Amino acid sequence: MTNPDEPKGATMDNFMKTTKEAGHTPEIQRLIDLHAVLNDAMDGQLILAPINLEEPGKRILDSGTADGTWLRGVRDSLSAQHYYFGSDIVGELFPTQPDRITYFQQSFKEPWPTDLRNSFDLVHVRGSLAGSSPERPVEVIKNLASLPKPGGWIQLMELNTFKAPSNGPAMTDFARMTSEVWTSIGVGDFANQLKTMLEEAGLQNAEERRIIVELGKRAKPELQAQSVNGVSSPVKPIAAVAKAMETSFSPEQLDSLQERVTAELENQGARAEMIVAWAQQPVEG
Repeated sequence: MTNPDEPKGATMDNFMKTTKEAGHTPEIQRLIDLHAVLNDAMDGQLILAPINLEEPGKRILDSGTADGTWLRGVRDSLSAQHYYFGSDIVGELFPTQPDRITYFQQSFKEPWPTDLRNSFDLVHVRGSLAGSSPERPVEVIKNLASLPKPGGWIQLMELNTFKAPSNGPAMTDFARMTSEVWTSIGVGDFANQLKTMLEEAGLQNAEERRIIVELGKRAKPELQAQSVNGVSSPVKPIAAVAKAMETSFSPEQLDSLQERVTAELENQGARAEMIVAWAQQPVEG
């Protein structure tokens, strides 16, 4: 059932394996659906770092970009022309038509190519920092800190599972399971530490904002189905990780959790809290 001696990095392989078995198309659709919900919760302001985006020519990198949904959302919301870059460890997720976005395969745990260092006005990561396991997310952030130019910014956005809003029993179990998994794989309560970790990585002018996201029946009618898919789809792969470690859940509870979460979202809805933090590379001199 569980193996407490299994390497932490190996357990996250279960997440990737389960996601891959489901196919890239459902995962991309989940990301598109979730993006629509988060974009609405942020009132269309995907970049909170104080960058003058009316001035053209900014270099913007999305690490863990998948198919570039976030980058296209940013690009389509701005009138000025900028340079967009998307990196991901899974190159198969990149679109076949890049659409004026430069994609390249790269793990955010590995050193970045020399020609990219100190070159970006903004580096963005959303919903990916658990992938730093078995290292702490701060090590990934320190690695990302090599990328912004002096005065450039890093913006991070993650789901708060350790201190989630009050919800029904299924969503409460989902948050608790995820928190137990994050603790077991060594990343801990990283969402509530984003601002602190940016500062630990040597960045300055760090700020944080917490955003409540309405889900399922509580969401706008046109976003209800998208929010259900965006939130319920990750339950199965995270449960697959949970099965490989000691948690407070039985295998039967883990197997039924996705169905319970879906039903609860559809019938009564829920709320989630996203935490966004951003900080600036010190200006030389």
